[in-house]
Amino acid sequence: MNLLANSHKNPIAVIVVFLILGILGATALTQLPVQLTPNIERPQITVVNFWRSAAPEEMESEIVQPQEEVLQSVVGVEKLSSTIRAGLAYTTIEFAIDANMQQAFIDVVSAINQAPGRPREAAEPQIVLGQLDMGFSTLLIQNLSEDGNKDFSAYQEMIKQNVAPRLRTIEGITDVNLNSYLEGELQITVDPYRMAALGLSLSQLMQNIANARDVSGGFAEVGRREYTVRYNGQYSTEEFGNMVVAYNDGRPVYLQEVATVTKGYREQRNFAYRNNQPAFYITLSAAKNANTIAIMDELKQRVGQINEQILAPHDLNLVLSFDPSTHIKRAIELVKGNLGIGIILAMLMLYAMLRGVTATLLIGITIPVSLLAAIWGLSLMDRSLNIISLAGLAFSTGMVLDAAIVVQENIVRLRRSGLPLTDAAIQGTREVVPALFASTLTTIAIFTPIIFMQGVEGQLFMDLALTMTFSVGASLLAATLLLPVVAVMALRRDTGNKSTDVFWQRLAGLYQRLMNTRLKQAIAFVALLPGALMIIALMMPRADFLPEAKWEGIITVFNVPPGANYAVLEKEIGQLLINRLEPYRTGGKKPAIRDYNIAMSAGGRVLFIYPKDPAKVKDVLRLLNEEILVGLPDTQAFSFQQSLLSMRTGGSRTVYMNFSGDINQTTRLVAKRAMGRIQDTLAGSVVRPLPGLSDKQPELSVVPDDYALAQSGVTRADIGNAVRVLTDGAYAGEYYDGDRRLDIILKGQAWNTPEQLSAMPIYTPAAGVKTLDQLTTQQRTVGPVSLRHVNGQRALTLAITPPGNIPLEDVISRLRDIIGEIQPELGGQAFISLSGGSDNLKDTISTMSANFGFAILILFLLMMALFRSAVDSLLVLLSTPVALAGGVLALSILNLFTHQALDLLTMIGFVILMGLVVNNAILLVDKTRRAQSQGASLNDAISEAVRTRIRPIYMSTLTSVIGMLPLAVIPGIGSEIYRGLAVVIVGGMLASTLFMVIHIAVLLSVTGQLTTFTRRKPTPNTVTQS
Repeated sequence: MNLLANSHKNPIAVIVVFLILGILGATALTQLPVQLTPNIERPQITVVNFWRSAAPEEMESEIVQPQEEVLQSVVGVEKLSSTIRAGLAYTTIEFAIDANMQQAFIDVVSAINQAPGRPREAAEPQIVLGQLDMGFSTLLIQNLSEDGNKDFSAYQEMIKQNVAPRLRTIEGITDVNLNSYLEGELQITVDPYRMAALGLSLSQLMQNIANARDVSGGFAEVGRREYTVRYNGQYSTEEFGNMVVAYNDGRPVYLQEVATVTKGYREQRNFAYRNNQPAFYITLSAAKNANTIAIMDELKQRVGQINEQILAPHDLNLVLSFDPSTHIKRAIELVKGNLGIGIILAMLMLYAMLRGVTATLLIGITIPVSLLAAIWGLSLMDRSLNIISLAGLAFSTGMVLDAAIVVQENIVRLRRSGLPLTDAAIQGTREVVPALFASTLTTIAIFTPIIFMQGVEGQLFMDLALTMTFSVGASLLAATLLLPVVAVMALRRDTGNKSTDVFWQRLAGLYQRLMNTRLKQAIAFVALLPGALMIIALMMPRADFLPEAKWEGIITVFNVPPGANYAVLEKEIGQLLINRLEPYRTGGKKPAIRDYNIAMSAGGRVLFIYPKDPAKVKDVLRLLNEEILVGLPDTQAFSFQQSLLSMRTGGSRTVYMNFSGDINQTTRLVAKRAMGRIQDTLAGSVVRPLPGLSDKQPELSVVPDDYALAQSGVTRADIGNAVRVLTDGAYAGEYYDGDRRLDIILKGQAWNTPEQLSAMPIYTPAAGVKTLDQLTTQQRTVGPVSLRHVNGQRALTLAITPPGNIPLEDVISRLRDIIGEIQPELGGQAFISLSGGSDNLKDTISTMSANFGFAILILFLLMMALFRSAVDSLLVLLSTPVALAGGVLALSILNLFTHQALDLLTMIGFVILMGLVVNNAILLVDKTRRAQSQGASLNDAISEAVRTRIRPIYMSTLTSVIGMLPLAVIPGIGSEIYRGLAVVIVGGMLASTLFMVIHIAVLLSVTGQLTTFTRRKPTPNTVTQS
């Protein structure tokens, strides 16, 4: 306590220390990166494989399955899931929450290197730590000329060499992905008839082409010099035609006689539109700790420079398609506004109760000091300024006044009793420091479980816990060191308006009259504690995962007809969508659409729509489902709004129903019936089959005739190469033209019918020229468009996105009922499991239950340390059910007007509420025991505690409530994230304020009477003697 006395000896030093703290916080505020949410790192690794023109079943058997076998042996793997499409496969490996991801990455790389060798044409697998980056921001290049080249192949090298490097140099950008870029190829188009006539086989031609490459010969010492020996076996593009590929009757056969050699591009199997214009897609990746606002501001300037200096001469224009800073600015401005309104309301509430400007401002100085200290703490912890940390600051606005109110009230009380101002400041602070220290410690301790939460939840809400911990801790220092020093300077003439004392005396008298008889105490005891527990048990909502803060855009995902090529998709679906959407974009119809993007490729087929007025999102969603997407040829469309949090965290309310095992026709029929049951049971849900239930790609199966092959002197591999050449083209090697590397693709002439393919001639060593159908048999069948694996088994998955008004806990319960109904229909051929949102919710409930218990234990132990009494510690804890019941009632009332689930952040609100409401209970119990230690009776001690503590209790609680109120009632983008938490705390603290004084006073009285009765109870021996 010497620190308190010493601070008054050198008040200027104390003020300077806090000024320095404020300057550090203000400086940190300008340097903190600004993001929507904190950085999230999921414990997963993704392996991506590419194999040109490979069918899904080839990708599965040659690449994915061998890799999955070795990956399952990696330590810590909890789940493997693979999505396989033509030429593309990605495998997601999920690890335990506490896994060492650096070591896991090393183990995965080692396992992939031990997998069986992949085909020569397949690219090196890409291994990505974390989830796949779906793009920090998206840009599009549009062709403004009327006769522009819509495939952009004429411009893509210019874009790659001039545009991409300028985007890449923006600070914080880690990669520039040219999604519409077509890889260059050296295409050798053969004439199979001419080859057959000249006695040249396709395998022989491929081998000759593969041999035409440069080879290093090492070094040679000649005299005093050392020469590099290099064999220049590669032809230039112009010379390729002069390659001798065979001899016919002693005459050399040149490549130009049987083929044409051209530089070209890989066949375009995608298309993209921005509004009604073809577009070239570019996505940007950013560093995890990047300042989103700063990057986007710089990006917008750079886009203007690129358009003016590079693209304008080519009639091209670069535009931003997705700007994440828009959502961030709106969400953060809303929280900042709520923070400002909360501060103003809290100060007005203080003034209304104090009726003194000086006294109000004295308490108010703890707000900037505490908030700036919290910002400095975030900077020291390498955190960011985001919607979560700003919400923490807003929640802290009223809380940081608590200690200052108690200190100043005690100083003023002692000053009015006749003590000199300096003595009153020192003694008044000294009297309440133990209780304030304990209450602050309980508030901080309650955040410990949140700080040490693991997984996505812990990473997401750590900023909330850190912000409130730093601000509340700083408020204690400001209240006990800064405020008394400033009070001595400022309160010499102003100790507040005494007229308000009458109100508080009457309020204290009212509470005393409500509990002045044992009957009233018994009624209060029975009504409050059991009643609160009953409200909690009966009215607690069902659990959910993350808050559903919706992104203003709408996403539509398409399941297109199997076998449809992209030219047909562009004509029959793309153009139809454009024709239907244009009137809403140009203003001819309502609701107005600002922009839309259509993109279809092997990676997915999506439509993005941005309403002109974000408030009209539901109208646009209704328009899509009732008009725009109706009647698309053989196409299923699923439209939904994505959550801002799931975009950043990868978390989602989507639940996956996995059918694993034998995925046959029976399994597909059962899955189809399950879709119907789900849509009936969970009305409004979006249910997407992955892959599609009728996911059958038309397939031309070419089966070798081994007898004919043997007679002709060719192998299965020879015919396989021939089929690949005659269809999509076969990889024959790599060509470097001094600037870039090109795949050498050997391909046949185009054909239009299977009969034309059958008639293609092939030269064989033993039987001369044979047609393909003489060496093989051909069948028209169907094969999968895509495949899915879960833990190494083929799977069919239903991705279920329920409507926001159904809690995830209810969703999972109903889905389990459906599984129980349909599982017997599968006859043991396949098994059904749930993952995704169900796993998230299970982990969340388990974590929060453990944290809730841990929080109660911490509170009890801290109370034991303060009171040195288990009874008093229990009394303080028994004050929490009334507050928790108030939080539950507040949630129920809110749900009468708008849906509010018991999501993760709302659950954390109940944990925080426990730490807040015990503070007032601590003040009452501490004051009661102090009065008893000075000789007062229990009843007199309780009355003294109520009389002296009711004013600071009401002031601190009401300022906290009024400071948080804007977060609970003001709507806007992102407000759904913290609304539930705010409502729980506001409702719980109001309930605590109204009933806690009675509740604690009654508990103190009852326990005191029980203690007295126990001590006076005579022993059996005493009774006998009497």
